[in-house]
Amino acid sequence: MAVIRTAQIEDALAIAHVHVDTWRTTYGGIIPDEHLANLSYERCQAGWIEHLSRPEVEQVFVVEEPGGAIVAFASGGPIKETLGEWDGELYVLYVLKAFQGLGYGKQLVTHVAQDLARRDFRSMVIWVMKDNPARRFYEKLGGRLIGEQGITIGGKDLLKVAYVWPELTVFR
Repeated sequence: MAVIRTAQIEDALAIAHVHVDTWRTTYGGIIPDEHLANLSYERCQAGWIEHLSRPEVEQVFVVEEPGGAIVAFASGGPIKETLGEWDGELYVLYVLKAFQGLGYGKQLVTHVAQDLARRDFRSMVIWVMKDNPARRFYEKLGGRLIGEQGITIGGKDLLKVAYVWPELTVFR
């Protein structure tokens, strides 16, 4: 049985693999192919080492399969961009394609929300690419669409949308 646990710095490379591989399978046809092809496990690993070095700000949780493979992760902390009264943010949620539909995403969102609540945050926002077919997942979890914003990735203008859970108590 898989376990959800707090990520350690030693997990950075495995997290980078999930991150890059999920971007490639999720955003093909949305983000330019050249940008996806240029994603690097090593550069991504360096970024995750930095994130994992700041647990007082950002908490990262991983799903670890019985053999030790990390197949999903999520992170959250204080909201990065002021967006009304909302104070917490689910920064990322990535689940390898082969492990989607097993409940790991919902469990990770719940873990992040409960962690934010323990740290006295009241609400949680996530930004998702508008064309991401998986964004309906957040609606099924009760997220309410509250905004839209432009973003440029790989030279292509795209849109991202924000979902909010106004009360973290729904994740008890």
